[in-house]
Amino acid sequence: IKRIWFLGIQFERFRNDTYRAYNHHLWERGLVPFILGVMLPEIPAFAAMKERGAAIVERHTLEDFNKAGGYSEHSIAYWSGAALGEMTSRGIILARINGEKLLGKDALDRIGKSFRLLADLAAPGERYPSIGDNRGPMINPILSLGVLSIDEPGCRNLLAKRQGKPYEEAALPPMDYANDEAGFTIFRNGFNPDSDYIVMSTKRNCGYTGHNHMDMLSMCITFGGKEIIGEPYAGKLYHNIRMGSAQRGYMYNMASHNTVLCYGSPIQPDRMYSNKWGVYRPDTPISEFTESAEGAYVKAFHTAYTFCRHTREAAYANGKGLIVRDSIERGNRMDEKHIQRWHLMDRCSITKEGDGFVVIEKEDVKILTLWAENPEIRIWKNPVLFPEIFPTEDDVFPIIDASFACPEAKAADNATAYLSTAFINISGMNVDDAKIQKTLQQFRSSMDAGSFATIDEPDDTVPMIRIAGSLYETLR
Repeated sequence: IKRIWFLGIQFERFRNDTYRAYNHHLWERGLVPFILGVMLPEIPAFAAMKERGAAIVERHTLEDFNKAGGYSEHSIAYWSGAALGEMTSRGIILARINGEKLLGKDALDRIGKSFRLLADLAAPGERYPSIGDNRGPMINPILSLGVLSIDEPGCRNLLAKRQGKPYEEAALPPMDYANDEAGFTIFRNGFNPDSDYIVMSTKRNCGYTGHNHMDMLSMCITFGGKEIIGEPYAGKLYHNIRMGSAQRGYMYNMASHNTVLCYGSPIQPDRMYSNKWGVYRPDTPISEFTESAEGAYVKAFHTAYTFCRHTREAAYANGKGLIVRDSIERGNRMDEKHIQRWHLMDRCSITKEGDGFVVIEKEDVKILTLWAENPEIRIWKNPVLFPEIFPTEDDVFPIIDASFACPEAKAADNATAYLSTAFINISGMNVDDAKIQKTLQQFRSSMDAGSFATIDEPDDTVPMIRIAGSLYETLR
């Protein structure tokens, strides 16, 4: 009774309080008052909270869930697990079984699109990829909430497939998806546990939130159902770092993600993100997106450095491989080289490396990684992670850094540095060194400083998709 009465006093204080901070605003100012008003109407003070609580939930939904299905807070865990899973869906279900009105048509439509986007985002395994704070949440419970709260068709159909129940093939999510309002680009070749899955962080209009990361154009890559490239420390760091620590700054900043560090460093030092909450994450607009029978292609960029532009092109050839091409416009302003960074996931190992290539293995999946422009390759482990977060260096996974610069010294302000990387699935193949060298030379001769966004006629295949498929066929 004391606790309930304390809540009542607190909510009276909220009447004239201007506090407005995303999930807390939704839960403390909206859903809890609404739930108390519905569940305990015999207490007049609680009954009086119901309409005000519902109005705040409506306001939060219209302001923070966008029409594309995304959320202002660019963190899969806190968007799906907190805002939708632990909060909004509970209010929707409670309102329905008690005959109450919580959300209007527009707000409910945004919740439906949000759950649909979470179906589109589903990875082959048990969990979503880690984008933003915390480890990716479990997929099936989120899909189940989409079904239980609003009977969202995309969630219902994909959940049925994942559970081995009857489903409609035509109602499954699209193989490829790109939307910078929602915040994601996705490539895949199926919905089975052994499918390929690539997601890139591409979002505009991130507001002030505590759970955004500086992850512009960062990628998570899964081949054959095995996570190869990702953010292996997101959950561990989030739950174990101290406020103000170097580890906290590292977690939020660019260097812990799979993107490019222009001139070898993040936009701001880690200490800028080590204390307090909130990251104003810069925009990463999508400039091109193309699908074909052979695969899909996306081109996106950011200008957060202010003196150069990082553009990332990604082309996925269905079931064969992925090419990532990074370009840094005005990439010759300083002597320091740019770093393309890839974090290997747990249980991944580098079993072979040479001039311009490495082989990454995880259980039965084997990925040949090639670089066309012959960058400097460094394989290392970050000492900031041990012993404070992990006991020893052996507990930390490798990082691959590929350092690159403009091909030659140029006087022009707009000189561009390029790096092209191919991830080719060679699982089950007998690939010797001679075949690797042949494929590497083929890759290098196929890539130059031109644009690969142009669609060829008459087959409508983006050249980078065709190149990825050709590399796979050479190795096979």
